[in-house]
Order: sequence, then C-alpha cells, then structure tokens
Amino acid sequence: MPGVELPLHHLLGVLLVGAALAKLVRRDAWRRSLSEYRLARPAGAVAWAVPAAELLIGAGLVAGRPAAGWAAAVLLSAFSVGLGVELAAGTPPPGCGCLVPSTRPPGPLSLVRNGCLIAAAVAVAAGVRPVLGDAFWIASYVALWAAVAGLGALVLALYRQVGLLHLRLGPRGAFEHDGEGLELGAPAPRALRHALVVFTSASCPICHQIVPGLRAIASDHGVQVVHARDEDAEGRALHEEYAVPGTPYAVYVGLDGSVRAKGAVNTLEQLEGLIATGRRREQQRVVGHVA
Repeated sequence: MPGVELPLHHLLGVLLVGAALAKLVRRDAWRRSLSEYRLARPAGAVAWAVPAAELLIGAGLVAGRPAAGWAAAVLLSAFSVGLGVELAAGTPPPGCGCLVPSTRPPGPLSLVRNGCLIAAAVAVAAGVRPVLGDAFWIASYVALWAAVAGLGALVLALYRQVGLLHLRLGPRGAFEHDGEGLELGAPAPRALRHALVVFTSASCPICHQIVPGLRAIASDHGVQVVHARDEDAEGRALHEEYAVPGTPYAVYVGLDGSVRAKGAVNTLEQLEGLIATGRRREQQRVVGHVA
C-alpha cells in the first residue's frame, strides 16, 4: 500500500494555535491558573506573552518553518520546567491552562505528554518526516476489525437483554375472565363480524396510550376496529351491550359473529395477542367441526 506522510508540523502547529485561542477565550481561568505557578511572574505579562508566542510559533509550524520547531521545543520545555517545579515542591496547581480545561490537577502524565510534544517539535526542526507504511495500515485494519467484533458482541448482548426484558414485561395476552363481559361463543351485539371492539374512557391514562395504535392494528391484522368511547353516547351504549367491566377492555368478534376472545388490555401487544387468541379458537372450532 502507498505510504502516507504524517504531517507533524501541521499537527503541532494546529495544536499550539488551538491552545492559544483557548487561553484567550478563557482569559480569567488562564490567569487564575498562572497564579499557582512560582515561575510565572509577572503573571499579567505571562498571561499575554504565552498565547502570543503559541500563535506565532503555531503559524510558523503550519507554514513549514524549521526554526518554528526549535521554538516550539523551547516553549514546551519552559512549560515542563514550570510544572516540574511545582510537582517537585509537592504543590501541584489546580490546572495547567492547557487546550482542554480539566478539573483534575496536572501530574507526572502531563510531563510525559509534554515530553512527547517536545520530541515531535525536535523532529519537525530536524526535518524528520515520518511515513506511515504497510505496518501502519495492517495495524489499523486489525484495530478496525477488532472494533467491529467488539461492537458485534455488544449488539448481541444488547439483543439478548432486550429479549429478556421483553419476556419480563408480563403476560402477552389479555386478562381474560369468564365472569366478566359476554360469554365466549355468545353472539356479538349489532351483528358485528371479524371485528375488534376496543373500549376506552377519557379518565383512563392507559387508554390514551393504546388509542394511537388502533389504526395500525386494523391495517396489520386486516380486522375492523370499533373504538367505543365511554364519553360518547354510542360508545356508552356499546359498553352496556358488551357488559364491559372497565377500561381499557377489548373483544374480538369472529367471522361467525360470536365472541372469540375478550379481556382487559394494557398494551397494543396484548390487543394483538387477543386477536391471535380469537383466530386460533376459530380455527380449532372449524377443525373440530370438520372432524
């Protein structure tokens, strides 16, 4: 594969320019952080000198000036000395005034980071231009496939958890009780056929969650959905005719016009389960009749 040159000078230049702009935007926080450094005196002058130097050196790095690399190494070394003095004295400052604000005080890792940046600056000054060759591409492909495998395992784990949650939500079917409503097999009032009668009331919060999905149920299952609202005169009449004990409640009427499934429902899934139960009972009846 073709090698790709790593633009160290551009990366380091953008980093310094970004750090300078961050200090200028967060002027108050930057000045407060300087008050904790013994070597940052006078603090007012340093507060303006550091971002100005970062802007000039960063611009020089972006422009490809080798001397800017040496200047960056000197500036980063000065940062490291100032931080090292505080760490050696056992009084780490609350912040370092870096590119990204942090609530954690700087520590030895900050010095390691500065050391890596100084090495990059020296490499830029020496004209070193690292090239990312075959080894880099192979390592990147391995890392990408490892990430894909990890994400795949995560998706499967989430899929399993969703399945377990789905099973724990409760019964899928309606809460059918023989002593409530019309008897199973009884003829449905008003000669309804192949219909799902859903009973709701305005004071029922669960009803409001079910109602928006009734149209989708009618379309998906090819069944006539009759919405009987307790607040309507027609709906109240249906409530009385079907002896509805409470809402939300539903009755599935088969092709022969008889009640095949009924019960209290709390979810659209239970409504669909009620339809499936009614159709299964219809098929059992037809098979038993033929036999």
